Amino acid sequence: MRRMAVRMMVRGVVVAAVTVGAAVPVVLLGAPNAVADPCPNGTARVFLGDETNSCQGAGSRTYVLAGVSKVCSMTSTDVTVDIESESKKLRRHVEIRNGQCASFQLRGQTGATVTVTPN
Repeated sequence: MRRMAVRMMVRGVVVAAVTVGAAVPVVLLGAPNAVADPCPNGTARVFLGDETNSCQGAGSRTYVLAGVSKVCSMTSTDVTVDIESESKKLRRHVEIRNGQCASFQLRGQTGATVTVTPN
């Protein structure tokens, strides 16, 4: 039942973001989504537009071929995500930490740099 409630909450947040329109291309999600991922503390889980995902350790990595659709920070981790796009209006810089997740629109993305810093 708890899992269904979390799914409904996430869907509601996504529907709200879509309803607002392009002005809100980033959705921050709470810890339950990051905790479900098996990445170790001090890393981030990076979800790509080609439906793959992986754990990223400390340092920076740029993703070009498949856009970044979601990034989750694990416990004791600070993550910055810089999304580049065809339009300057859609460029984003997002900071997440300690179990937060952020979702991004794939449309128009030309690259994304994810920087992971264990703390």
